[in-house]
Amino acid sequence: MAEGIKPIRRVVTGNDAQGRSKVLYDSAAPNVNANAFKKGTGMTDVWVFDRCPANISGERDDGNLPFHFEPPRDGGHLRIVQSDPKPADYDPKNDKFLVPEHPPKKTEGGTWERGGQNLYTTRIHKSETVDYGILLSGERTLITDDGQRVLKPGDVVVQIGSWHAWGNPNASQMAFVMMGGKFRDEG
Repeated sequence: MAEGIKPIRRVVTGNDAQGRSKVLYDSAAPNVNANAFKKGTGMTDVWVFDRCPANISGERDDGNLPFHFEPPRDGGHLRIVQSDPKPADYDPKNDKFLVPEHPPKKTEGGTWERGGQNLYTTRIHKSETVDYGILLSGERTLITDDGQRVLKPGDVVVQIGSWHAWGNPNASQMAFVMMGGKFRDEG
């Protein structure tokens, strides 16, 4: 388990050869992607599916696949994001990881980004996905071009390929189901 990342227990069920239900995995989700420069923050993939409808046969561990920020183009993933709180004495002017806003550019993985990040605010980004975000604990700030909205536990965000960033005023855990989508001309 990555240092400082809270283990996420996942209970994965399936069926045996006789069609009886059983638990396949009851353990900490193995695919933890810790933030390289900020201990205690990161993403844990709980399950990934490469297409819809998803293959629901067998006993493979689709929660232990190679990590990619974006979900599979025709599938999706369930991910838990853990964020650190912003200290009261934090000054973005002294943040060596600060990336100023810049014109949009596409990353190697296909996400569009505009910078604007620091240690406690994510980059401004959008992807060809439909994302369902559920705040599990703490507090998080959704940042869009039209302003900011503070989220509390139980709040749900549906993102449909929109520019956004996340601010972390407090420690938080947020679950995301991200599924592949497609931008289309609206003409």
